[in-house]
Amino acid sequence: MKIVWITGGSTGIGFATAKHFLNHDWKVVISSSNFKKLSSAKNKLLENSNNKEIHIYECDISNRTKVMNTINKISNEVGNINLAILNAAAYSPNKDQKFLIENYEQLINVNLKGTLYCIEFLIEKMQNSNNRIAIVASPVGYRGLPTAAAYGMTKAGLINLSESLFFDLQKYKIKISLINPGFIETESTKLNSFPMPFLKSSEYAARKIFRNLTGRYKFEIFFPWFFLIVMKILRILPYKLYFFLIKRITKL
Repeated sequence: MKIVWITGGSTGIGFATAKHFLNHDWKVVISSSNFKKLSSAKNKLLENSNNKEIHIYECDISNRTKVMNTINKISNEVGNINLAILNAAAYSPNKDQKFLIENYEQLINVNLKGTLYCIEFLIEKMQNSNNRIAIVASPVGYRGLPTAAAYGMTKAGLINLSESLFFDLQKYKIKISLINPGFIETESTKLNSFPMPFLKSSEYAARKIFRNLTGRYKFEIFFPWFFLIVMKILRILPYKLYFFLIKRITKL
């Protein structure tokens, strides 16, 4: 039985994805920094599956020592991780467009440094076994958008990181996948005050993630298709045209 570790697995996309893997006979490990939510998530998952191989570990990924200890515990108590889905993230929309350094620091510590800590210790455990690390970023990282400077910066960093690690981790026989979901109904997107085109459910995202991570290898997994194609086109526009369009669309 293969083992998947999902960070940020107690709610949203992480929880829905954990349910899909559990129902397809994987050993599922979920972690988050909130043990109460983790316990509740475990109970819900057990209620709806005949597979009882669900394991929970409290872990604040912004703490390097806690990440190291968590990965060691998983390896010793559950088994070797075959697939890691690095989904945990902090989200803080800057509706007033104020430059708040505390906001940048929080998102850097969780979204960037936390992901790096996970990768650091996963390499040691996963190398030489053709295992995979999947990094959840966001299309907001494709280009700079109003009110999303801090969040978008961290997601842009994860996209660039994934592209580089595609090459760098080949010597360890570890595959990298990049996941770029569009707008998904989660606790985070409820904080948004703007219209979210092509908004999809967490279950929709989980189906896409499970199918693509267990099927033929893909580097980038993105959905919904039409919205992401539009975002990819915006990514290659000249700055003058891009800035003009975004101002017209957002009225900012």
